[in-house]
Amino acid sequence: MNLIPNSNDLISILPILVLSGGGILLLGLQFIFQGFEFRIVRFTSGLVLIAAFFSLFISQSNPGLGSYFSGHYEISTLGFWFGALYLVAAFCTVLASPRVLEQHNMEFPEFYPLLLFSVVGMFLMTSGTDTVTIFVGLELMSVCLYVLVGMARSDVYSLEASLKYFLLGSFSTGFFLFGMAFLFGGSGTTHLQDSLKPLLSSGFDSNFTKIGLLLLLTGISFKIALFPYHSWTPDAYEGALTPVTGFMATASKSASMGLLLVVFSKFPAPISGGEWTWIMGILALMSMTYGNFVALKQTSLKRVLAYSSIAHAGYVVAGISLGGKEEALFYLIIYSFMSLGAFAVLSFLEEGNQHVTYDSIAGLAKSRPWTSFVLFIFFLSLAGIPPLGGFWAKLFLFQKIAEGTDLISRWLLIGGIANSALALYYYVKVGIFAYMRSEEGEISKLDSPKASYGVIFVSAISLAAVLVGWYFIQPKDLNNLKFASKSAELQK
Repeated sequence: MNLIPNSNDLISILPILVLSGGGILLLGLQFIFQGFEFRIVRFTSGLVLIAAFFSLFISQSNPGLGSYFSGHYEISTLGFWFGALYLVAAFCTVLASPRVLEQHNMEFPEFYPLLLFSVVGMFLMTSGTDTVTIFVGLELMSVCLYVLVGMARSDVYSLEASLKYFLLGSFSTGFFLFGMAFLFGGSGTTHLQDSLKPLLSSGFDSNFTKIGLLLLLTGISFKIALFPYHSWTPDAYEGALTPVTGFMATASKSASMGLLLVVFSKFPAPISGGEWTWIMGILALMSMTYGNFVALKQTSLKRVLAYSSIAHAGYVVAGISLGGKEEALFYLIIYSFMSLGAFAVLSFLEEGNQHVTYDSIAGLAKSRPWTSFVLFIFFLSLAGIPPLGGFWAKLFLFQKIAEGTDLISRWLLIGGIANSALALYYYVKVGIFAYMRSEEGEISKLDSPKASYGVIFVSAISLAAVLVGWYFIQPKDLNNLKFASKSAELQK
């Protein structure tokens, strides 16, 4: 094994190098430009994310698809789409956050480096091919998010959310580490694909690997917030600043589900499916059912979206467990834009200290017609109303699930359709209160706040993706990217 990286190795992780170098640069800029360091750091972080986005294309074309760092890191089409999704979500968070940070007296320059470092962890999670590399990425992402959730130090809800998230996140880390240890014990390697090969064996020889995989999936389920590992989600979503919540609901959740997708794609071909499909399928069915039923009782829109995210995680995991790689990825892309847009509008309505509930937005269409219209569109898309993007995401995913011939496929298809119908109630309820209530809610009575250009930009981009984005990119297109690249050979 060659431990000295060559030029191709370094170019393969160019987005990671740009983000890491940018994060370190931002930490230094705050001491150089004292007095207006927050604006300088914010502007520079946006430039770093744009540079990382372009470097993503460079690494895809040269050195190109393949394995690097002696098989510890992989460039793939799947990794490209996930990387692009992380960078777009982070860039939208940078645009939507300044006003909220100012309202909470939280103009900490460290906010933006933490955002960049968390994206580095996400890259390692979905492009790493070694369990140690994946674990480093998982913890880097998690530690940054723990701090971001608890940054509003004057808000007791934020501190409580951060503590719960940290404690349960640490608990899930233990499961993941034990899983890594058992996988290594059963195979003698930390390479993910090789560590799963003993699953082909029968009897005692494969027991270590089976136990390790079960623990590994448990740790990932915590991060995805599948039932019954979801308990941190509502409090973390509600306690964190709304732009941070939007980042967690999109980039962080996509990275965790991307990791699950990577694990399933590394299964030895003869055992793809089987009991592991049943295990994750049952968790997916319980998640979509629990998330939707509990969301029916919520009044705060942030908690509604929190429980809704548990249900949506169930839909995606159902597709992943049945081999719907492109369909699950397409769903995550559309879901990310729906969530980014919804949380951006909520951050605008909160005006720092307002709690956005169904009652508080009663009659909103009269005082703020455009805001209520955009918010309602995002919620309708989350409900899966045609012809919005959420409808096509569910249609493609459910079509893939329907192709299965076994019993679990039928259960997941019926459960997914039934839960989508159930969720329609609490999504459409936003429109009922905003458009059909004669009395005005607390937020509706307030004067319209000064426009936030960041929120407008994020809402416009998300709205375009929801309305017409599905027409230009569909699941069949996600695996057909053509890069002018030279083929990279597996390095040993």
